[in-house]
Amino acid sequence: MIRKQCVVAAAGLAAAVLAVSACGSGATAAGDTSGMYASQSATQSASQTSGMSTTATVLTLRTETGSAGTVLASSGGRTLYYYGGDQPGSGKSACTGSCATAWPPLTGPVAAPAGVQLYGKIGSITRANGARQVTIDGYPVYTYSGDSGPGQANGDGVAGQWHLFQFRAGTTRGGLMESMHTSIGTVLANPHGMTVYYYSADKRGSGVSACTASCAQAWPPVVAPVRIPAGMKLPGAVGFIVRPGGVRQVTIDGYPIYRYAGDKAPGQVTGNDVGGVWHVIALTAATSASSVSSSSKGSPTPASSSTTAPSGW
Repeated sequence: MIRKQCVVAAAGLAAAVLAVSACGSGATAAGDTSGMYASQSATQSASQTSGMSTTATVLTLRTETGSAGTVLASSGGRTLYYYGGDQPGSGKSACTGSCATAWPPLTGPVAAPAGVQLYGKIGSITRANGARQVTIDGYPVYTYSGDSGPGQANGDGVAGQWHLFQFRAGTTRGGLMESMHTSIGTVLANPHGMTVYYYSADKRGSGVSACTASCAQAWPPVVAPVRIPAGMKLPGAVGFIVRPGGVRQVTIDGYPIYRYAGDKAPGQVTGNDVGGVWHVIALTAATSASSVSSSSKGSPTPASSSTTAPSGW
């Protein structure tokens, strides 16, 4: 089963059906063949003509980091998506006509980025025009015409049916969390220096997140694995929960942690106290030199009764 960052309905991706005419809602100009994507588009056009033959050039996918975190991208840097209206393994795409203009199919052949393990094998289907569209775990792969640069993920969650590809947790060592000095004190930040938060509506140790759908777009989950610097004291043990779709979200003291889309640079804390329910994780003086990897944890581990939690926990 393919993994994604956005939460979808519990009925599962395979049961999600959306009229093709709805696919293109909110689309911009058809495709993007300018700038850094030009060579990729030209190569893809050649691939459409020749199919995914053994003589075709194999393009290596890559990863890009942006507002949605680290995403799977084409060789030219375009964020890649799958469509909940497609039936995995069916051998065909439900996105045709104007939908395929807004969501151009990725043609191949392609290879996974070095060091990245995907949730499923790379394959292909043959579209009605003869083009060989790349698939991952049986799902046809698309780009989005509304993305104009590397790391952009404007298509994520469109119509509740378009989603990013998630990497298999634990196949990389994990980024090192940081401490950031801010206007309200020293707080915990993700490996890119962006402040992380907890949500008081979440129940400690429940194994689930109360922040889904549009909430998860404003407050993206911090995804495992991560590493904790030696000497950093946290208010509880590091673990993870498994969100619907298989995304592993980091927890601290049993609370899922998040970034905030409103923070645009390291050290910003604009999400603190939003709605009275979102809070930073304040850091205190270090008392240990232990390093913890969330990829090695199972279900959230409650902290001992002697652990001091941040205000509001």
